[in-house]
Amino acid sequence: MLEKRSRMQVLAADAPLGSGELLIMNDLPVYKRGRNKIQEAIEEAEQKKRKNKIKNRISAAKSRARSQEHTRFLEEKVEQLRNENALLKKLLSLEATAAERLPEEREVMQGKKAKQCLEPEEQHT
Repeated sequence: MLEKRSRMQVLAADAPLGSGELLIMNDLPVYKRGRNKIQEAIEEAEQKKRKNKIKNRISAAKSRARSQEHTRFLEEKVEQLRNENALLKKLLSLEATAAERLPEEREVMQGKKAKQCLEPEEQHT
């Protein structure tokens, strides 16, 4: 019986030819016969690990690209909202200025109306 060891526990040199020893790779038991089969299993595991590493790098690069694209989108949206906010502030300022002048204009208009009302009476007499 094999004692418990860490990953890639039984190497090709550990198992005699044709012994049918239990090969434990990545904590999963795999039965292989012979030194070549053990070496093949080790190489397959290493190749799988390299392939997964490459896939992980590609996935991470795609994730970073998506993140950067989202950041650019948000920065553009912030700029757009800042411009819109500045425009609205200008409009509000103009409206406030117009509202301040409204009472003065009302007085002027009332004065003109009063004059117009008085002028026709003066013309008739």
